[in-house]
Amino acid sequence: MAALPTFSPVSRRGFLGLAGGAAALALAGCGSSEPTTAAAGAPRTIRTCVYAKNHASSPLFWQRFAPQGWTVDVKIVTSSAEIQTALESGNLDFGLIGTYSTILAKDQGGFNSKIIGMCARQGIGLVGRKGVVTDVASLKGRKIAVPPPGQQVLTLNVLLERAGLKLNQDVTGVPLGYADHPGALQRGDVDAFIGTEPLCTQSVVAGVGERLPAVSDTPVGDFNTAIWASPAMLKEPEVCRTVAGLQKQAAEYLTPGGQNDRAVWKDLLVTQFGYSEQLYERVLENLGAEWKFDEKRQQQFQGAGEIMAKLGAIKAQPDYESMYARDYWNA
Repeated sequence: MAALPTFSPVSRRGFLGLAGGAAALALAGCGSSEPTTAAAGAPRTIRTCVYAKNHASSPLFWQRFAPQGWTVDVKIVTSSAEIQTALESGNLDFGLIGTYSTILAKDQGGFNSKIIGMCARQGIGLVGRKGVVTDVASLKGRKIAVPPPGQQVLTLNVLLERAGLKLNQDVTGVPLGYADHPGALQRGDVDAFIGTEPLCTQSVVAGVGERLPAVSDTPVGDFNTAIWASPAMLKEPEVCRTVAGLQKQAAEYLTPGGQNDRAVWKDLLVTQFGYSEQLYERVLENLGAEWKFDEKRQQQFQGAGEIMAKLGAIKAQPDYESMYARDYWNA
């Protein structure tokens, strides 16, 4: 089996090497895996993205299954806004984005990218200080680190409402980027955070935090990110069809039949990303690669829109059908 490039310690420069090195996988030999079929033509490069050392990293494996002559250029990004801008401007061909920012952008006009498949499930965690914040109700009167507006904030608002609480009224929200969450909890700057994996599990294995239940028990469910095609790529249906197939094969490689392959994830999280084996063992229960954008995923995506409309984040729910590229959902 061809391996991703190995580096130690893991740094941003090292991760950039990982993303760039993914393009060499096709030349390294990929075992018995059959490459995705694409329309015949000259060699081409497709541009996609991942977040550094994040659970939603299936695009790193697209090259493994790419047609001969294709190069998958994986760029490192830091925000959904960056991805959306790059898609719409033609600087990125395919991107992984969740619910909030895409629905908001559609509401504001000018967002024409569409979903060609699913990318990742779960990956969100509500973590409280161990022995202090043990459920949502115990957040009352305490401080919670809140990332930029997104799916986590939607989830938090729903959970607080169910507990009879309101953010910035009964619970103090402290704006912090995802990477700063574990440190803030460890130092005592906050009593909890709602963030992303594997940072949530990092606090758990450190003995500082514990995951609070019901984080997926909202209309958004365990939806994490979908694969979006840029307006330019939507004009190339064979390319979109091929990429949907790449995501399917990558997702089945990481999470075959919906069950995480422990060896593959260990290689990614421990060997490539440099996380501890203890973290790897615990985080597997809260992540997974996906490719099917089925009825369940549609309901979850639209559930996010319902929450956003209720909170006043958007004027009205969007025309969801205009955000879907159904032709590629049965890759």
